[in-house]
Amino acid sequence: MNSEAPTTTPAVADIDINQVIACPDCDLLLEKIPVATGEKLCCPRCGETLREPKTDSINRTLALALTGLLLFPFAIFMPIMTLNTMGLENSGNIFDEVIMTWDTGYRFIALIVALTTIIFPLIKLLLLFLISLSLKFKRYHNSLRLLMRSYIHLDEWGMLEVFMIGILVTIIKMHHMATIQYDVGLFCFIGLLAAALGSSLMMDKDEFWKLIENGERRNQRHRGAEAEGTKFCSNTDFLEQVAKK
Repeated sequence: MNSEAPTTTPAVADIDINQVIACPDCDLLLEKIPVATGEKLCCPRCGETLREPKTDSINRTLALALTGLLLFPFAIFMPIMTLNTMGLENSGNIFDEVIMTWDTGYRFIALIVALTTIIFPLIKLLLLFLISLSLKFKRYHNSLRLLMRSYIHLDEWGMLEVFMIGILVTIIKMHHMATIQYDVGLFCFIGLLAAALGSSLMMDKDEFWKLIENGERRNQRHRGAEAEGTKFCSNTDFLEQVAKK
């Protein structure tokens, strides 16, 4: 179900920034309205999706990020496929391809492949795992906002799907010239790609940011209360007077 956000034109001084949302495509300022799970909030000007709440976002994101991290070493270092041409076999993995490209003199291309296929996807999965794990166990440490910003900046740099297209092109071109044996690395890479894309889709960024900001305010209240000789229960925020020595 799609719903369009109502536009409002109050005086600038009367605007509560916590109740306003900006369209990332056309910069239209809209009133923030509640959106139920399964619904989408769309911009009335350009149709861009502004909010789309996910069901059980934290647990699903955590599970997919962990799955991707477990599959990552097998997808990178295990052989992807073996080509058999007139009795000669040749196989390789993603890491070997980067090394071979570097050794043949195409060092800039090798660097780009290493960054977009190995380094950035690994960092993204690690960041997503740490963020969702912290939110699940309500550990709102000071670096959580930085981790979230870093993930958003790196979100467009992981290009596992582009490498997958290259594998498919190779299979299409070589299937009539050689016997192709699909190895474990290919299936692990497909699983890694599915986990990486799934974790990004399952992540509800609005919910994550809301929890992070609420956690920061909670930490500030705790520090202020402790300075006044009061402490909070970590789970219920129950106030308890601390006996001063």
